[in-house]
Amino acid sequence: MAVSEKQNLPKHTDWANLPKNIIDSIIEKSVPPLSQFIRFGSVCKAWHAAITENRSLRSKILKRCHHQVPFLMITKSQEKRGLYNIIEKKLHGVELSVPYKRRCCGSSYGWIATVDWTLAIKLINPFTGGIIDLPSVDIPVVNKFTKEDEHEFHVKKVILSDDPYVNPDNFMVLALFGASSSVAIIRPGEKTWTYTSNLETIAKDDAIFHKGKFYAVDFRLGIISVQVANMNGSLVSAFDEKIIIPPEEEGDNAFKYIVESSDGELLIVQRFISTYGPYRWTTNFKVLKLRQHANHVARLVEVKNIGDDALFLGDNCSMSVAASRFPECRPNSIYFTDDTILYTLEGSIDMGIFSLETGCFQPFDDMDPSHSDMPPPFFILPTLVENRVTHPCQY
Repeated sequence: MAVSEKQNLPKHTDWANLPKNIIDSIIEKSVPPLSQFIRFGSVCKAWHAAITENRSLRSKILKRCHHQVPFLMITKSQEKRGLYNIIEKKLHGVELSVPYKRRCCGSSYGWIATVDWTLAIKLINPFTGGIIDLPSVDIPVVNKFTKEDEHEFHVKKVILSDDPYVNPDNFMVLALFGASSSVAIIRPGEKTWTYTSNLETIAKDDAIFHKGKFYAVDFRLGIISVQVANMNGSLVSAFDEKIIIPPEEEGDNAFKYIVESSDGELLIVQRFISTYGPYRWTTNFKVLKLRQHANHVARLVEVKNIGDDALFLGDNCSMSVAASRFPECRPNSIYFTDDTILYTLEGSIDMGIFSLETGCFQPFDDMDPSHSDMPPPFFILPTLVENRVTHPCQY
């Protein structure tokens, strides 16, 4: 009987013409990593169309992409950059067009941010060709730059609240800019940035969007929150700003990052730095958890172990993943890139993996130092959408 049933099976399955509902079901039940979706879409035209033409399904896939292990974007040539998989330890054959000599001042949801000499910010999605042009941030010294690329360092970091492809009408962009890393926010349809009142003038090191609010940490461990008053409105009209934790009296030699853990808690990471002349290298990391309770003063508590989490820090929007979902990804570890503004003859040397358990560093596999005078590699999340895409937002 078993032999007879086997003989009755069709010799060839028409995979390209599977019913659409079956294809959609296969995609929805697929699991990370992102490469699985890419391989699925490369099977045939019909399967590629199933991913790129179904907006609802594509949105679900994009949201999954937001929780992947990021790639390392590295320099390959004068006009191209490549993607290095730090987990699989291999360079992918993809070449992406990215402004070669321009510093990346942010990487969120697959979009990178650059700034020109007028301090106008441009968001670029190198995977799709999508571009979002933002107006200039208002800094009095804009006409006083003395070096060709000096303007690139007046915008420290740019953060997105959401992926413009997923939520094109209701995302926000935050910029940390100027000597004190002031905060400015803009939304689709606005012609100018809206600026916070600067509750504290201490320079901000990092920011993140968390549960409907932006949080920023300064170099003296002060934390503020900024909530847009009309989150669901068409324009940013007012901010609700609060000091969550006042800054300490004195700073230290640690750069601060703020990141959301995989279980939704806010972590502050201190990256301790040593310098010698133009050289800079990381010597240690320390992780603090923000504890906030109703009717209680917020406080920071040191944590020695972040469990299954792996953190990814640098010029990108600080992020975490559950390491157990990705083979070879190291739990209780910090992956970091060289986000200094100084490029040495040795290239980007201050990057690698730090184990919170052992306190030891391990460098990434050797990076090509042939373009050491260029901006260093940074983490980026690939975007999975159709190649021909109109710009989702215009300002």
